[in-house]
This record gives sequence, C-alpha cells and structure tokens, in this order.
Amino acid sequence: MPEYLIDNLQIFTNNETYSIIDNGAVVISGEKIMDLGASPAMRKKYPGFKKSDGGGRLCMPGWINTHMHLYSTYARGLALRKAPARFLEILNELWWRLDKALDDQALYYSALVPAMTAVKSGVTAVIDHHSSPNAIDGSLDRIEDALRRTGLRAVLCYEVSDRDGPEKTKMALAENERYIKKCRKEREGIYDAAIGLHAAFTLSGKTLEQAAALGASLQRGFHIHLAEGKEDDAMPEYGISTTERLRQFGITGGQTITAHAVHISEKDMDILNETETMVVHNPQSNMNNAVGRASVFKMLQKGILTGLGTDGMSAALMPEIRSAALIHKHHLGNPAAGWQEIREIALRNNPRIYERMSGQKPGRIEKGAPADIILLDYFPPTPLTASNIWGHILFGIADAVVDTTIINGKIVMKDKKLLNIDEQEIAARSREAAAKVWNNF
Repeated sequence: MPEYLIDNLQIFTNNETYSIIDNGAVVISGEKIMDLGASPAMRKKYPGFKKSDGGGRLCMPGWINTHMHLYSTYARGLALRKAPARFLEILNELWWRLDKALDDQALYYSALVPAMTAVKSGVTAVIDHHSSPNAIDGSLDRIEDALRRTGLRAVLCYEVSDRDGPEKTKMALAENERYIKKCRKEREGIYDAAIGLHAAFTLSGKTLEQAAALGASLQRGFHIHLAEGKEDDAMPEYGISTTERLRQFGITGGQTITAHAVHISEKDMDILNETETMVVHNPQSNMNNAVGRASVFKMLQKGILTGLGTDGMSAALMPEIRSAALIHKHHLGNPAAGWQEIREIALRNNPRIYERMSGQKPGRIEKGAPADIILLDYFPPTPLTASNIWGHILFGIADAVVDTTIINGKIVMKDKKLLNIDEQEIAARSREAAAKVWNNF
C-alpha cells in the first residue's frame, strides 16, 4: 500500500467552510487521504512516509463532471453536408449518425482521448452517457478499459432508445444490466453504473416500463436527457409533460440524473423536487445547440440537487464553470446573478451527485476521503482566503496549468506528463479509428 506525504502546498479543502491551509501537507495512504495539516506538523507525525515537495502549488480536490458523452470525440472536425438549423436536425444529421458509425476500436479510443484531457485538466471523476448502436455488447467494458489507462473515476451507462428498433433496445437494456452487475461484484473498484436512457421522446411506454422494472430489480437509478429541446414534449401525444410521464413510469427518483431540463415548467420542477431527482446543467452545449437556458436558480430555490456537466463539449470542467457563471448574467442582464449559485453547483453539488450515483465521496480534501487531488501552478498574486476562493477560481485558477493529478491515491500525472501513456501514439491510433468512423458516417 503506497504511503506518501506531499508538503509545501497551499490547500483548498473544499470543506463546509472552504478552509485554506497555508504551507500545508497532505498525507495519503493507499486510496485514501490519511491526514492533512501544517507541513512541519505532518512531517514530524509521519517520519517514515515518502515525501514530495509540492513547490508551493495550490492543492485542491479534482473536478467532477456529472454529464459527459465520451463518444462525442469523433465529431471533432467532422464536416456535415448542411448545417443543421434546429435541434432535432442536429440529432438526426450528426449524433444519431455518428453513434451508429462507432465500432469497438473507435469507442475505445473515443473514450481514451477525452479521458486523457480530463486528467490533464484536473477532472478526476466523470458520469458518462454512452451510445454505439452497432457495438452495444461489452461497450461499457471497452470504455472502462480506456479509462483505466488514465485512472479516471467514472459512473457509466448505455443509452437505451427505441430509434434503432426493438432488438437494439433489448441489447441496450441488457448491456446496462450486465455492467451494473459487474460493478456490484467488483464493489471495491472506482467504477459504477446507472441505467442509461436517451430521452422520453425516443422511448415507448413499453420500453420505459422495462427500464423501470430493471431499475427496481437492481435498485439503480437512471441517466436521461430531459427537455433539452422543445421536441422532448409529451403534452401533444400524452396530455402530460415529459417530466410527469417519467414520474408515471417510475424513472424519476433520488438516484436519477436528468440532464439539461431547459424546457420544463415550475410544476415539473416541483415533481423533480418531490421525487428527489437530480438535474445537470450543461450551459456550453445549450448555447451551442441554441436550445435555451435552464432556470437553474429556480431549481436550486426549490431544493433540486443541481449539478454541472459538459455534455461532450469538453473533457475539462473549468470552461463549463466559467460559462455557467456568465450565461445567466448575460441572459438576465444582471452582473450579480449566479455568484453563490454556480459556486454551490460546482463545489458542493457535483460531489453530492457523484456520491448519490456511486456511494463514493470524492470532492473534498479531508481525512478518510478518496485521494482525488490536483496540484496546480497557481501562485496567487493577491491573498487567497476561504471568503474569496470562488473569485480566484473564476478569474485565476481557471487559467492555471495542472501539474499533478492523483486519483484514488495513484499519481496518474506528474510534472504535467501523463504516466505510462504515449500521447502521440494514442493520437495516431485514434486518427486511424476516426478515419473508419468518418467513412461509415
């Protein structure tokens, strides 16, 4: 079991009071944080531990991305014949063609490349939502294999949808069931699972019933898109909102993530709150797809656990945090909007969501917590305190380079270099896989 001590750090603990420890040290034993405190005291207390000098860097918990599509990698640079004008056209002309073009090799490298970027940008955990209709069986294992190379912690699921026919729906449900059981058997690991669903408008009542029965039998929640665009509207066909439809089928609940929730009513928010369903805000993707702005402030006021994700736009969370801090100010014409709310979402709620989905508790530097830690080249030019840390994050730390990333006690990047990974070789192999995907596309 590795035991080591990193000292000469400025530590942002992200505890209840946002404590800062100047000239601090973190002590790691195995997968956990064993202790932390002032460097002299920690060196004296743990004389036999291997010691490393943090160089005065900022030490903080790794970021957590609560809604990601790793498989979106091969959309990068892909030219469409015609620019989509509406959200449904984006789905039809890009995403639902791209996911069909993925094979086992492509889904492996399309996961590995953003996982590397995540680690390099200080993201240590991700909740992913996957789709590859022509490579369903074992797809979540291939993704896990890719993530293991970087050490990235994750909750995975496969997206169930009726859009590719009943046989693919059956296979998708089976892949979720298989992987959930695998993770349960390997409970000591850093990987866990949910049941993935695309969105209600691509799911029949029969499929929702089957998914709900699977969730009940396995005692697992769901990861589904909710009202991302106006197309996800159950009212014309069913006479109820999409949120109400999901509740009727038992999809909402305390272990369910609904991504986006842009086009929901106040009544829908009440349903989400009453069922303890989580929402993940994805502002960059919402802006890119021109679908609107989620009313996250109202959701927070109603008590909905609301987090932040990237929806495949980026493997890095920091650009999303800054975008979330800006979009609401701009839309509302209020430069004071969102200061406390976005801080709560990024620093408090993302760890809470990850804990609900997996039982794991990353997101803080404290005794007994998972050792998911990043060291950044951030040497504050102004005082750094518990009361002003959020301002430093938005306007300084956001631009800082990550020097070291530790996940589950294992150093996976040091001196800005991923360990045991040849980035150029992986990029070359990824380009080969991408060429096949683009040809199939």
